[in-house]
Amino acid sequence: MSDMVVLDHESTCLRGNPLGDPHRRRIEVHLPPGYDGVRRFPVVYWLPGFGAHPSLAGKALAFGATVADRLRQAMTDGRVPPALLVVPDCTTAYGGSQYIDSAASGPYGDYLAEVVAEIDGRFLTRPQPEWRAIGGKSSGGYGALVAGMTCDLFGAVIACSPDAGFEHSYLPLLPGTLDTIRAAGGMDALLARRDNGPIDAPFMVAMSIIAMGMCYADDPLTTASDALPCDPVTGLFRDEVWQRWLTYDPVRMLPAYADRLAALGVLHLSVGRRDEYGMHWGARALHAALDTHRVPHLYLEHEGGHQGIEHVYTEALAELWKLWREPEGDACAA
Repeated sequence: MSDMVVLDHESTCLRGNPLGDPHRRRIEVHLPPGYDGVRRFPVVYWLPGFGAHPSLAGKALAFGATVADRLRQAMTDGRVPPALLVVPDCTTAYGGSQYIDSAASGPYGDYLAEVVAEIDGRFLTRPQPEWRAIGGKSSGGYGALVAGMTCDLFGAVIACSPDAGFEHSYLPLLPGTLDTIRAAGGMDALLARRDNGPIDAPFMVAMSIIAMGMCYADDPLTTASDALPCDPVTGLFRDEVWQRWLTYDPVRMLPAYADRLAALGVLHLSVGRRDEYGMHWGARALHAALDTHRVPHLYLEHEGGHQGIEHVYTEALAELWKLWREPEGDACAA
């Protein structure tokens, strides 16, 4: 059997979603060393960041191995516990779903539960929460945190440079987003660039803020302009919209879900000190809030920024040895 299996999954909950996005989705599955059809393995569900292709098999740069190859080698070397790596496709017409249930974007939190059921039904997994981890980078790290807070499917959460502390990570991007919308000739013209380009950095930043608004909206008829915390033409701030965004901030969500996070076997939070989007301050705020609520977790800051930090995934997944070290003589047989 190949080390990678790609499933064509037909989702029930994404059928008829508000954006008209496909309900047939790709699920990429990387099998661990030693997957022999007899032994059962734990599973890591990995959530890519905003706008990223839902895969660990490709190379973002000409240098280095793919993330999948690095992690498989780390499993072979014993640095990371052997596990299936599963990458779901939760992209939307706006680039990302935040992996949450949204009135305007679709039920992507529910879709993650569908993916878990599909994987448990088709592969030899250990189908209990304590043998499942969910992780990701950026908006994927955010999705992992929210999943750890709001559902009981996972026993470990790994959040690398997650969206958190929205005042730090989102508000500073608003003026540039408004400039990009205006330079494009308005919201409709900017959205048309999804098909025609150019797909440059200002466009991706603007699309990420628009996508956040759609994810956090509470009305399926919300437009991209209405989803922003300020009017895209005048810049007038909309306090009621911003307050709705804040209800989805992990820092502000934490008090209601601290007990659930405290019950996790592993909660790993990391960020780069030079993050270009201020994610380090959001992560610091989340770290402080976790301490305040006495939620056990490991918090690390590294010397990187927001991009090119795939090497930290190996260190993060190594934490799963704390949860998944097998008792002597346990063969995990099917």
